[in-house]
Amino acid sequence: MRVTTLDERTGTLLERLETLCAGGGYHIFEEADLAPYFSAEEVGETLSYLADCRCVDVRYAENGTYCIRLLPAGRAYASHARERAREGRLRLKRTALFAFFGSFAGGFLGALLVAFVFLVGG
Repeated sequence: MRVTTLDERTGTLLERLETLCAGGGYHIFEEADLAPYFSAEEVGETLSYLADCRCVDVRYAENGTYCIRLLPAGRAYASHARERAREGRLRLKRTALFAFFGSFAGGFLGALLVAFVFLVGG
């Protein structure tokens, strides 16, 4: 399978298509159903690009109505993107947790050092 790199908006549209095409097969959509924050021209261009990448199959596109089927490569890309996003959130949580406990341990060791200096020196 050929791996394709998509920009954020195209990836978002592909993930939306994966959600809307849950049962497989062809589905009919209006432009507003696909991506409310895309213009009509951008939806057509993005779907054409996804079809060229073999992520979706567009049976027809007429007057803002599209008949689309999500291909296995599109499903794989969307699930991979979802997994990357989940890993990014986990990495952020893990980094925050290590930073918290590291600063806590550093503060505790600093307090012990100050206490030791006052007890020995004073």
